[in-house]
Amino acid sequence: MSSDTQIHILDGGTIEILDWSIYDPAAPPHSRRTLSVPVYLVVHDGRTLVWDTGLGDRLAGADPMLVADHALFTVAEPLAKQLRAAGYPADEIELLALSHFHPDHVGNVGLFTRSTLVSQSDEYDVAFGPDARDHGYVPDDYAVIGDLPTKLLDGDEDVFGDGAVVIKRLPGHTVGSQSLLVRLPERGSVLISGDLVHSMENWENRVVPPVLNYLPEESARSLEAAAALLHEESADLWVQHDHPQYLALRAESRIFQ
Repeated sequence: MSSDTQIHILDGGTIEILDWSIYDPAAPPHSRRTLSVPVYLVVHDGRTLVWDTGLGDRLAGADPMLVADHALFTVAEPLAKQLRAAGYPADEIELLALSHFHPDHVGNVGLFTRSTLVSQSDEYDVAFGPDARDHGYVPDDYAVIGDLPTKLLDGDEDVFGDGAVVIKRLPGHTVGSQSLLVRLPERGSVLISGDLVHSMENWENRVVPPVLNYLPEESARSLEAAAALLHEESADLWVQHDHPQYLALRAESRIFQ
């Protein structure tokens, strides 16, 4: 395995949840919670993968946008600008992998005009099928990537063929949710969660949200599978939406090796 692997943590916006009990039944009704929406740029031996795409550069500088009556979407800095500053413009990214197709993960897919999309096949089929909205998808948000070259998966995938970056199929939140395992040469292994969980407390308590979760029994199994993987790899879990952890990681470094 090559030692030349990096993760750049980019800012894809924030979400203010107006009723956190939707995601954690133990929370008081109508309690608020700030969620991060990071985007991850993985660079491995000169090859590139972007994991999730944030809320959408169209929101940068605008007032918060109310979504589904329970969330406010805010974007401070365009993702396209951040990628250029990192030296990896969006139209030069090789691979675009989405943990799933919910709106807060696909907001900037239109930037990646020359990428190959990597998705679980059942997730893709639902996202581009007639019942997409029943699964919480907004097809207009990602219609543009229907024209991209696409690699469809039916399980785990060793992205670059040497074990450094591995997509892990962990369904439940959606039919084909996936997470990303990156084996960094200095920091060690990290598992980037997708929406496997939405906070560290939910992870520690193995909370499966009663709503906004398509297959609760699969989610419970995926939580245990992730726990086993973390133990096997001695890996850290990066919970994408956990705002305190995101802030701590960004304060530590914008680039991890």
